[in-house]
Amino acid sequence: MRRALCILFLLWALAPGAAFSQVYPTKPIRLVVPYSSGTTTDVLGRLYAQKLSESLGQTVIVENRAGAGGNIAGEAVAKAAPDGYTITLSTSAVHATNPALYGKLPFDTIRDFSHVTFLASAPNMLVVNSTVPANSMAELIAYAKANPGRLTYVSAGSGTSPHMSGELLKSMAGIDITHVPYKNITQGFADLVGGQVSMTFYHVPVIYPFVKDGRLRALGVATRTRSALAPEVPPIADTVPGYEIRPWWGVSGPAGMPAEVVNRLYNATTAILKDADTRQRFTAIGLEITLMSVKEFNDFIVVELGKWTKVVKDSGAKVD
Repeated sequence: MRRALCILFLLWALAPGAAFSQVYPTKPIRLVVPYSSGTTTDVLGRLYAQKLSESLGQTVIVENRAGAGGNIAGEAVAKAAPDGYTITLSTSAVHATNPALYGKLPFDTIRDFSHVTFLASAPNMLVVNSTVPANSMAELIAYAKANPGRLTYVSAGSGTSPHMSGELLKSMAGIDITHVPYKNITQGFADLVGGQVSMTFYHVPVIYPFVKDGRLRALGVATRTRSALAPEVPPIADTVPGYEIRPWWGVSGPAGMPAEVVNRLYNATTAILKDADTRQRFTAIGLEITLMSVKEFNDFIVVELGKWTKVVKDSGAKVD
């Protein structure tokens, strides 16, 4: 009888997903960040990795995999073993706009991922360098119409929220501005300040310090209300009615992750987002937390895919 019980226990322990909730994680977790260091995604990723490590009692290693608008990271995670030891910051670019923007991707946003939960969102801010003769959105639009194609704007790659912000403005304001994608956005910022490119639409917590120290000039935020971090900057929608774009981030892994692993990550992440210190640190860098269940997050991504497919089609956006 004792031998039979031992055999039964061994078979149970070896079954797929068995006891995952008790033993996961037993080794370091890799968090793939789809953009370079210095980006909002990187800052958020490192903060989340620290908190997740504390919650799970296991090291969480941040791995930056920049390139192709985040698609390199997306492919790496989609093809990773679905054991919970490779996860990613899912983003509005990689998992919502890129499928519409790129002709063919090496992954499917829905089929190839286990989407765990939503983390946060943040507004973009439109900034220009000192050579641009505009001090308001109205002046910028007038200048762009008088000088088609002359204004250039920086992004971290095709499909990223700065790219989509520019394409949406082109479509809604009827102007012609030129997209200049950078693999390393830090270099893009340096060129922006130096006058090699005209402007960018970037996340408030990252770009606003350039405004405060006088290196760049802010013309508008891409939300319908003002940002708490920069209350003096008016919404772009005040000049271009209906204009709004809000990049977001979540947590995802490869398709097929055991339910026990998804639930462990979900519960840990939800606890992190409810933590007072996390909320304070997110707010300090301009991030807005939204709690979603696993189902709500998956449904949200489906809606986002539909929305951005329409925006890409209407704006005529393309990969540069």
